[in-house]
Amino acid sequence: MGGELLLTIIIAVLFAILTVIMFLLGWKEALKAKVIDPIKVEEFYTGEGWDEDVHAAYEKILESLHRELNDEEQRYFMELVEEGYRGNYLIKKFLEFSRQFKEHH
Repeated sequence: MGGELLLTIIIAVLFAILTVIMFLLGWKEALKAKVIDPIKVEEFYTGEGWDEDVHAAYEKILESLHRELNDEEQRYFMELVEEGYRGNYLIKKFLEFSRQFKEHH
């Protein structure tokens, strides 16, 4: 019976050590993927789980356009976000679409 107890303790300690290692390895990645508070994001975007890069890109797009996005632009922006675009590349991709959209309408 003493061997089983010793084996159980060794496995428990090993599990605890591996859990701590996994936590430490994931900590930095979790900070990168930190999601901003959805309550701070207005109307259409509430609860979408934007990270800080997407929110900053959205603000820069609004500043460059000097207006709110229409429905078609909002839909395209959300498609880009769902496809995984972030930061400056998201802004560039959206502004290309916005110019084309303006030329056609």
